[in-house]
Parts: sequence; structure tokens; C-alpha cells
Amino acid sequence: MKVLICVAHPDDEVLGAGGAIASYVKNGDEVASIIFTYGENSSLVKPRSQLARERIAESTRACKILGVKNLHFLGLPDTTLRRERRTAETKKKVAGILKKYNPDIILTHSIDDGHPAHTSVAKLVKKQVRSQNLKARIYTFNNWSPIRHKNLKKPKLVVDTSKFFNKKKRALKEFKSQSRTLGWSYNVALTFVKDYWNGARHGNTTAEVFYKW
Repeated sequence: MKVLICVAHPDDEVLGAGGAIASYVKNGDEVASIIFTYGENSSLVKPRSQLARERIAESTRACKILGVKNLHFLGLPDTTLRRERRTAETKKKVAGILKKYNPDIILTHSIDDGHPAHTSVAKLVKKQVRSQNLKARIYTFNNWSPIRHKNLKKPKLVVDTSKFFNKKKRALKEFKSQSRTLGWSYNVALTFVKDYWNGARHGNTTAEVFYKW
């Protein structure tokens, strides 16, 4: 099976789907991760170019821990992603990636996540999947918002991450450029609460749950 992860920023893929990624890799599935921006606006102190380099390196190390060999950065501007997703050049890039991997499953942000960059990526990916008539099943996750409102009655994909939770924690520790921010602390705490809560609901120690879109 071929699995494609599409996220806005370095660290989004680990927060939202780190356990599932490690599980798919262990299962022998082909996993690729596409990160649309460098996340260069997450600090008010560091120069954007320096932060971009740091976050690329952090995400590369984190994906190595999870076992992902195919990692791509599109390098789209973080601040104008909502506008960039409508350009012909961006659509062409995403279309090329989807054609190259032709995934069976796509994991991406949900449209009720609350972060404009996250929802922009989700909408762009779904539009390109439809325009190419791909058979990929799209499943979504929240990183920012603890509450989901949309697609709750759609089929769920539940991944038992009990054996991979420690890998996810190790991968998250690689994002040292984010570790001192309140937003990062909130995101990490939220993902751990969700993982344990989803595990309890589905008879596992931890689990990640994705909703079909």
C-alpha cells in the first residue's frame, strides 16, 4: 500500500500522524511525506532563513526516526499559503507529486483544524485528487483544534500506535527550534491527550484516529 502524508509545516506530520507513519513503515507500506512550507514564521526572533534550515533538518531527523525515506519540501511561503494554493505553479507541483506516488491513502489536515495554512493544504490536496480522478482515500486529522465538527459521521481510520508511541515522542523531541514556544507546548500536550484518549476508546494504549473526507 502507498501512503502519502501532506502537511503545511515541519512537525505537523509527526504531531498528527507520527504513530501511524511508523506503523505503516513497519508494515512494509510505501510512505512519503510532503511538507508544503518551511515553517519559517514560527519565531519572532530568529531570521526566517535560519529557522527554515533548522526546521528542515529537524523534520528530516524526525522522519528518519519514524522510518520515512521519501520526504519532500515544496518551500511555499508560509504567510501567503492561502493565496499560493490557487496559483497554477503550485497546482502543477502538487499534481506532479500525486501523479508520481499515486497513493492509496492520503493523510492530511482537516478543514476544521483552525489554522489557515492547514486548511489551505487540505483544500488544495482534495481539489487536485478530484481533478485527476485519483482513487486515493483521504483521511484527516486535527493538530490545533481539540474539537472536530466536520465529517464525524464519515468512516474512521483507527491506527493502533501503542508499539510506536515512544518513536513518536522521540521524533517530536527533534523539533528543538519549537520547544520553547507556547504553541508548541500546547500542540504536544494536545496530541498526547488525544493519543491516550483514542487508545482508551478503541481498546489500545494509544491510537490515532483519522476521519474520511
